[in-house]
Amino acid sequence: MKYWKVTCSNGYCGCDEEFYFEAENENKAYRIGYDFLANDYSFYDPDERAVNLEDKEEVEDYYDGLEYWVDEISKEEYEENS
Repeated sequence: MKYWKVTCSNGYCGCDEEFYFEAENENKAYRIGYDFLANDYSFYDPDERAVNLEDKEEVEDYYDGLEYWVDEISKEEYEENS
């Protein structure tokens, strides 16, 4: 088993979140990372602080700007943060 950290971001300062998990390989880690982004990331859905919610294009741009990246980490780092 390998250990991973996914970082989710909407591009706004202070809105990055990290999640730690175990996965067998990199492909599975990226699938799990996306699940964290879509289901657990606190800033997945925009609010009025980020965009004008009545402006469909702004909302679409917000979703287009969401990103996540996955890094393999040590067992020690995983244990310290999970």
